[in-house]
Amino acid sequence: MGIPMTLPDTAVLARAVPVTPLLAFLAGGHAGAIARIWPAPHEDFLALPAARRHAAAILAGRADHAPAQVQWLAARARDGDIAASLYGGEAPGGLMKALARMGEVLWAADEYARLLRLFGEEEARLLIRHMKALDAGTLARIYALPAPLRLPGVLTHLGADELAIADLAAAWAFALRVRGEAAGPAIAQRFGRATSRAGLFEMARQEIQPQDFGAVRPPPELPAPFHPVRRYDTLSKTAHDFRNCLRDFVADLASGRMAVYVWRGESGPAAVALRQDPGGWRLAEARARDNIELADAPLLEIVAAVKAAGIRTGESWGWLNRRLEDRALEGPPLPAPPVVQDWRAALGLGNIWD
Repeated sequence: MGIPMTLPDTAVLARAVPVTPLLAFLAGGHAGAIARIWPAPHEDFLALPAARRHAAAILAGRADHAPAQVQWLAARARDGDIAASLYGGEAPGGLMKALARMGEVLWAADEYARLLRLFGEEEARLLIRHMKALDAGTLARIYALPAPLRLPGVLTHLGADELAIADLAAAWAFALRVRGEAAGPAIAQRFGRATSRAGLFEMARQEIQPQDFGAVRPPPELPAPFHPVRRYDTLSKTAHDFRNCLRDFVADLASGRMAVYVWRGESGPAAVALRQDPGGWRLAEARARDNIELADAPLLEIVAAVKAAGIRTGESWGWLNRRLEDRALEGPPLPAPPVVQDWRAALGLGNIWD
């Protein structure tokens, strides 16, 4: 079931048309596109039921729908035909009733796209159908959860707590890494049966625990220009050359929980550290001499190479486990990781001790 997401011709958008203050208030960023289809004072558009105005806003933002076609669909087409146009084919039942509960003010384009994606999922659609009023914030929180966790029993315990939602989503991803993708349906069912918020997060914490003890995976074999550091004398020389604290990690290197490499690419060199936890090997740090941050190009090259070798990036197991434990104890959770603003922050570099 596809959802057309094409954009309108920029030349058409560039032509300014009169927009009344009322339309500007109700339509926001859609006002110009709406005004080209229903010129000022826009009475025919404003007289439409709310559901059809929302549908018109979605269709007006697509290049594959001419203005006359949008106008006819919004004013004269049956609800089922409008829904089919929104989905580019067969649409799930109840979409127009959902649009009718979205208020008088039009939503942003990305919020409409989120609604259509959620409404295409059976579990999420069931939730939406039972909501008396729809708002973009609530749907954004539902969308932030992995699709198998968009369950009433899960959402009831999370409420509007976006950080808790992020923690549960992170736990889900980690649980699949630890237990395998095949365990996903059973994990989702258990989460859906949680009888309390604390119980939900205790379940999540249990799901990310290691299945076997004592298993240490060998350090990954990384291709040139990565050079492994596997002896104490090599480690000492590397720490001296880079003027960093790598010698503080002798015990972790000896136990197999950590691996160090020197990357000698064109923009190098760089010291690269991996950590092993229940989720496998993780890129923990990558720095130039004197612990200076790498420029984007060499860092992206390093990240691409380690990912190709099956090494993950992002937050450590230890930090996630402690946050889940605090939530399960209903105490104040550890501070969440900083809001991820860009790809570099999402790598979770710097957590080299855990």
